[in-house]
Amino acid sequence: MVGPDAAPRAYDERMSSDDTTYTDPLLALGELVAEHGIRVVVSDLDGVLRVFDASLWDELDAMTGTPDGTSFRAVLGHPYLDDVVRGRGTHARWRELAAEQLVEAGSDPAAAREAVDRWAGTPAVVDRRVRAMLLHLRAAGTAVFVLTNGTDRVPEELAALGLEDVVGEDGRFLLNTADLGAAKPDPEAFARARARIGRVLGEEIPPERIAFLDDSPRHVEAAARCGWHAVLHRASGTERAAPRLP
Repeated sequence: MVGPDAAPRAYDERMSSDDTTYTDPLLALGELVAEHGIRVVVSDLDGVLRVFDASLWDELDAMTGTPDGTSFRAVLGHPYLDDVVRGRGTHARWRELAAEQLVEAGSDPAAAREAVDRWAGTPAVVDRRVRAMLLHLRAAGTAVFVLTNGTDRVPEELAALGLEDVVGEDGRFLLNTADLGAAKPDPEAFARARARIGRVLGEEIPPERIAFLDDSPRHVEAAARCGWHAVLHRASGTERAAPRLP
């Protein structure tokens, strides 16, 4: 068993801190909190707490009459998204540019706009197990935050899902990179997130007292390099990227 002063590291969901085998990233997260003196848990949003149906991309490609993968690249692969998640662009402009890229790929303009609207209006679902774990940890005394590579629409989207119990009625526990001005996996995103956590809690939290849950290996590794404990989350049965932010 590893003590609370063990060096932070990135944990695959299949491996605990003593190298025993897990099948559940939430078990690994729970172990970190129990054994490493964790003061704060930070969860990713998309692909962890909020999930989408990955089959939507096939539907959008069919709507636009474009080859497989075209809609995914037009939306989540658009370079403007880098600006949006850093607060230098808007969700509305991103949608316009995604539709334009679909047209360039061969879609009818009306079909392109309809497809982008369909994507933007796709309902998400909340992962109940992740939500329950985060609320359980908070009730037990661990501070809980959500760090997302998000847009200017995230607050209203979370309100529509009823996630105020996780991010707070006033959003104080939401760390939206569009507000922070830096996005994962940039080290500055983790530095600004930790600074915001300190302001909310009224005290500076050492990085080794933070545990992070994310479905991106790059983000997990980046968090570990910044001194956070980090767990890789993989939802069971997820084979393909869902309509989510990077």
